Amino acid sequence: MSTSDVTFELIDAPSAEQVNELTDNFFLYAKSFTPGLPPESEDKIFMIRMKDESQGFIGGIYANCYWDALEIDTLWVAESQRGKGLGIELVQQAEAFALQHNAGIAFLKTVDAKDFYEKLGYEVYGVLEDRPKGTLLYHMKKRLA
Repeated sequence: MSTSDVTFELIDAPSAEQVNELTDNFFLYAKSFTPGLPPESEDKIFMIRMKDESQGFIGGIYANCYWDALEIDTLWVAESQRGKGLGIELVQQAEAFALQHNAGIAFLKTVDAKDFYEKLGYEVYGVLEDRPKGTLLYHMKKRLA
């Protein structure tokens, strides 16, 4: 088969069905060399929210436990609440949840919080330049067990 026999279609807003078709096939491939890999349906997507009586929502963490790891997606603390250890507490609570679900490693990406995560035991394992332009995107990890 040559590439002239293949058509390519750019889908600007793929449907859930189209995404599932791709991810289901990827999972079958990944499972072929990683026996026992749990399906995406067993992912533990979670969020920990912080509120106080005067301001309401003041921060949170959004993450996913899957394939024996914790992926931290988003961490935010209101500026008025920073420097009080709340971000540390959020990460520690997420890590505790991950350990309860047999995660052995945590990982994340950050542009401006590298020092914060290093204080929590995370280390840089990769750097991507210009993401966004003029910055460094740090890929970080930490062994949990």
